Amino acid sequence: MHRALIKTHHMTSRRKILAIGKAAKQHSCSVMLKTGKPPGVMIAEGDDEARVKGWVQDVKRLRYKDYRLLRLEAVVDHNARRLPVDRAHVEEFESMKELSASLAACGVLPWWTEHMGFTQPKEGLKGEELVK
Repeated sequence: MHRALIKTHHMTSRRKILAIGKAAKQHSCSVMLKTGKPPGVMIAEGDDEARVKGWVQDVKRLRYKDYRLLRLEAVVDHNARRLPVDRAHVEEFESMKELSASLAACGVLPWWTEHMGFTQPKEGLKGEELVK
């Protein structure tokens, strides 16, 4: 499994959000979005590196303001928690509180808070390695 985390200034354009959904279907990725007022947040998971990198490239072409790829990694722990979204689907949240509650429920919140810069990194994160 591979996972990507992207942060932007904001995500309000329905045209761009629909394009993100189209890319999720094309690359068979599960995607969670925090849309509306700043910041915009995108988390994607796919079964292999090529699918997630393809999705990231499609999103980058949308030219979001203050686009930052915060994390692109292989999750090598076979017991790692997955996003609660089916492959090739997108789930949108209007607030960070809603997004973080969903991530907490599925066990991905510690990963997200660390890579968003909300918490300090833990030494020797088990089961995760940086791809690039």
